[in-house]
Amino acid sequence: MNTDYSKLNEKILELAEKFGENGAFLANHKGETVLSTVFGKNLKTEEPIGAESRYLMPLCCSSMLVLCAFILIDAGKLRLSDKISKFIPEFEHGDKITVKHLLAGKSGIRDFYFGEIRRNLNEDEEYSSLSEIDRRKRDMELYLRDYPFETVLSAIKRKELEHEPGLSGDYSASGAAFLREIIERVAKIPVSGFIEKEIFEKLGMTETKIGADENALPLFALFRNAEYIEFKTENTDYPFFTTTVSDLEKLMLGIFEHSLFSEKLWKIANRFDSDNEGLGFEGLNGFSILSLDFEEFGSASFYFDKENDFCWLRATNCSSKYIQEDDSKILFFPKEVRMELGPIFTVPKNTKMIPYGSKNWRQAANLEIRPDQREFVSGALDTIAYSAAYKNHKLFVEMEGERAIGLLDLSVDKKKGDYNIEIVLIDRRYQGRGFGKFMLRFAVDYLKKAGAKKLSIGVNRFNIPAQKLYKSVGFKEDCVYDEGIWMTQVLSEE
Repeated sequence: MNTDYSKLNEKILELAEKFGENGAFLANHKGETVLSTVFGKNLKTEEPIGAESRYLMPLCCSSMLVLCAFILIDAGKLRLSDKISKFIPEFEHGDKITVKHLLAGKSGIRDFYFGEIRRNLNEDEEYSSLSEIDRRKRDMELYLRDYPFETVLSAIKRKELEHEPGLSGDYSASGAAFLREIIERVAKIPVSGFIEKEIFEKLGMTETKIGADENALPLFALFRNAEYIEFKTENTDYPFFTTTVSDLEKLMLGIFEHSLFSEKLWKIANRFDSDNEGLGFEGLNGFSILSLDFEEFGSASFYFDKENDFCWLRATNCSSKYIQEDDSKILFFPKEVRMELGPIFTVPKNTKMIPYGSKNWRQAANLEIRPDQREFVSGALDTIAYSAAYKNHKLFVEMEGERAIGLLDLSVDKKKGDYNIEIVLIDRRYQGRGFGKFMLRFAVDYLKKAGAKKLSIGVNRFNIPAQKLYKSVGFKEDCVYDEGIWMTQVLSEE
């Protein structure tokens, strides 16, 4: 498949300008950099972002610690099944929690920061007297500290677990603190030294260094989607590393090509639960995603499409604004770019039609039609609402792997002998690849099995692509009106 990367680059820059984004984007296909672009400006100096701009990244975030743990597991020094009491015997609940629970973010350990430090701060009179924006600055100062493990343990000691380990996600700062402590006790060196030797040096990340580089882009958090707040790194002991986009690509490929940890662990880490969460990785729109999570700030996110040997990254040191398009639609730059990139190499391989439901409603609602098709085809939300309004309608989502492609609404009324293909919607980014034909063949087969002897479908007289598609699966013109064409297909002569 030929890809016009210049047009893709234009689209990314257009979206970056629309959302006021700054940073860099890089895509790699089959080990080759196919697209690299920068956008926006340094919010402090007003200088344009450059290809050599340096970014501050969180050294001890959950994702970096997961990578460290995988390296130790491959080395035989750590096991997913190990109870954390083996390494931290002083924690009273350690025999209930495994390393795997920590990696999955499902340990049940009470959050030492949001559940204790921040909660206590909220009861402080001086803090409460501050303006809302000054409280936000204070929150950032408290969060970005290098809390000793003794402080973490002291804050939650004698606290019950929030839930049974393994049952649900924690979204807790405690999990990362415990994981870091285990890594340092097993490796017998500070995690910074381990990361430098086992990740940066191993992957040849020569432009990366431990600590906050004064030449790095400044950190800016977003207050109420309107005002940016700078965080001054010189006032904190928080562990950063400073890097470039080219070195982030080395990290991305080290993960993707299994030179950092084994393919076996990759497969384990990317077994997603019902919430699309794995071990450090998240599943979304057919991508496996690993983000260097950074409270209130932007950092780096890596997107992996194993089936198509495609991966890409986004780097920034600034929070993203959102755009409220209408009551039901909120737009984010990362999401909009992801929706443009997902289809690049996607063709019918593992295509299936599944009922619309809780596992696919979000993707289905985000399907888009081309602007020139709006007079012919209902949009995704209208299709979903229309189908739900009638008991005899059945709505299906066309999926390619874990990626939603289109919607199909069918109606079956056996008493009246009515069997209809009501709505056929293929997302604008996947059209012309054979997904429509797959969907219609499914529709004809489904309705035939339901008892249909003859099928009818209406199409706008000027919607030539749709007419060609319907003819390709056996429909023929029956009646031609001023604006529409009625097409039929006989399934049985009986």
